[in-house]
Amino acid sequence: MAEPRAAGTIYDLGYQRYTGQRLGRAQSVLSLFTFSLRTAFGIGRGERSKMVPVLVAAIVFLPAVVQVGVASATSQPGFINYANHLRFTAFLLALFSAAQAPELIVTDKQQGVLSLYLSRPVSGTDYAFAKLAALVGAMLVLTLGPQLLLFFGKVFMLTSPWSAFKAEYGKLLPIVGGALVTSCFVASIALALSSLAGRRAYASASVIACFLLAPAASELIRGLTSGDVRRYSVLTNPIYLITGFADWLFDVEARRRSAVGRADLPGSAYLWTILVVCVVCTVILFRRYRRVEA
Repeated sequence: MAEPRAAGTIYDLGYQRYTGQRLGRAQSVLSLFTFSLRTAFGIGRGERSKMVPVLVAAIVFLPAVVQVGVASATSQPGFINYANHLRFTAFLLALFSAAQAPELIVTDKQQGVLSLYLSRPVSGTDYAFAKLAALVGAMLVLTLGPQLLLFFGKVFMLTSPWSAFKAEYGKLLPIVGGALVTSCFVASIALALSSLAGRRAYASASVIACFLLAPAASELIRGLTSGDVRRYSVLTNPIYLITGFADWLFDVEARRRSAVGRADLPGSAYLWTILVVCVVCTVILFRRYRRVEA
């Protein structure tokens, strides 16, 4: 005799249409930006993910703290130099971007979640914009943060902070503008290169190669040429671009024996070159994800 079979049970799950508030596309992009900004600093991830951001932040902020401390102890506000610090951060930003740009976009492709992001209402352009804004925001912490520390340190070390602020506030626009332009420059290059890679290791290697091989190629051109070609070859070096831009922005005379000093180019040449690179890299990034969306 066959054993009786257990009777099936029908559950009323009560599926209903969602009637709550729909935050829409803007909130989706904002959420992606916030999540990516946290990811850039390793927040919410393992300890290994925090190593590079913490190390770079410590190295970037330490000279600013030392400058403020020495200037305060010696009563010499002129010891604080905004241009020198912006130049100092250039290579560190490249290191940060090489580690974190692949983390922001290549990981999504490797883990297969990119298609989820690109489902409605987020488009490929929205995704690229959120990632670019997040990396620029993370870099502003490393560029604008120390510069503001130098600014307010210079103001409050004097006996009359208000008078010092009125004398120094004209530097705020160059400080903010320099930090923003430099952050956009490095971030756009890193994300454009990373968007073309299929693995994080390849993306990191391509970013590092860009900031190492471009200076080497620039020096090779300078060694083999003369005249205007030699002068303008400094514009092919990302580090020289930031150096020349910082000198022009803060009205600092470049050292005569340096490559930037010998080139004797107008400061606007560095700015326009940086802006052109930013636009080209941003177009590459956006087109890459528009094709993925299609």
